[in-house]
Amino acid sequence: MKITLSRPDLLAAVNKVKSVVASKSALPILSHILLETGESSVKLTATDLKISIESETDCAVERPGAMTVQCQRLSMILAELPSDSDVTLELIENNVAELRCGRVCTKLFCQAPDEFPPVKAFPDKGALVLKQSMLKNIFQKTSFAICSDQSRYNLTGLLFELRNGKLTVVATDGRRMSMAVADDEVDADDVRVIIPAKMIHELETLLASDGDATVDVWVEESHAAFALDRLRIVSALIEGNFPNYDAVVPKKHDREIVLATDDFIRSMRLSLAVTSDKFRSVRVVAGNGALKVQVKTPEVGEFEDEIDSSYDGDPVEIAFNPQFILDVLRFIDGEKVCLLLKDTSSPGIIKPYTDAPQDNYVNVVMPIRI
Repeated sequence: MKITLSRPDLLAAVNKVKSVVASKSALPILSHILLETGESSVKLTATDLKISIESETDCAVERPGAMTVQCQRLSMILAELPSDSDVTLELIENNVAELRCGRVCTKLFCQAPDEFPPVKAFPDKGALVLKQSMLKNIFQKTSFAICSDQSRYNLTGLLFELRNGKLTVVATDGRRMSMAVADDEVDADDVRVIIPAKMIHELETLLASDGDATVDVWVEESHAAFALDRLRIVSALIEGNFPNYDAVVPKKHDREIVLATDDFIRSMRLSLAVTSDKFRSVRVVAGNGALKVQVKTPEVGEFEDEIDSSYDGDPVEIAFNPQFILDVLRFIDGEKVCLLLKDTSSPGIIKPYTDAPQDNYVNVVMPIRI
């Protein structure tokens, strides 16, 4: 195998796949990336056995073939080469990869390409086509609530559900739940799978934030794949049952409190500053057209604030983790936010405030015992 391509193109392709390469692994081949030539391109593949990323870039193919290269070393070398230079990669005898750039010549020992784990294949047709910006938006609005406790394995991913043309994503760690629904209808068969957190975070980085660019999505019983911009990411899915999120959302709330989003954010940030790792709690009291905010943390100090609100009913007092509130508020686009409460011990709901009732973005937060 022998190819020549621009250093920026090769470095960009390496950077797109290297995030799944483990720094240390019991299998040395997993620290490598696989390079395979096409007619006038090269495909780079990296995997940790659960997630695989493939990135394709144009090149001049002098001799077709395949090779593996240690990912971290290749990335470090490319980062130091002149930015406008061309790079030649060649597989020479005894599994040695040679990289040439100007007067620089580097030889790296590599492993046989047939030792590289195969990546799950999907058909060229039959993909679900979604807008990248839409998918990135609903992933970002919910992924912060994914559980990190591996003993609760079925919660360590994001529920991806298509039902009656409606795409819903849900995450929960048992103390909070975040649910977002896509605005656009999706013409596809029903799907209900759990995508691992690592896959979701990779997609949040790769998907475009705006524009009309699309992503092709394949979902099978055990794997899912997303293809965009000459890049494909494949992941094994999480086995197990995801909780019934409809049952988690309280159906009745006696008190609806509408607040200015910026005021609520500022107050929660100040509250968080006066908490500690051991005492992460803010007490709020709603009533008389205001929301009173109070924090008392041993060995740290105290904080009080008052925010104008629309609620003038019977007072209700409840406590939350301020970080959980802030995680939601940074994704509230409107000027006002709605806090729905029932009593001191029942979950609270946070969602954007709109004149017309809608539940496209709903967050449930469990209270802290006062």
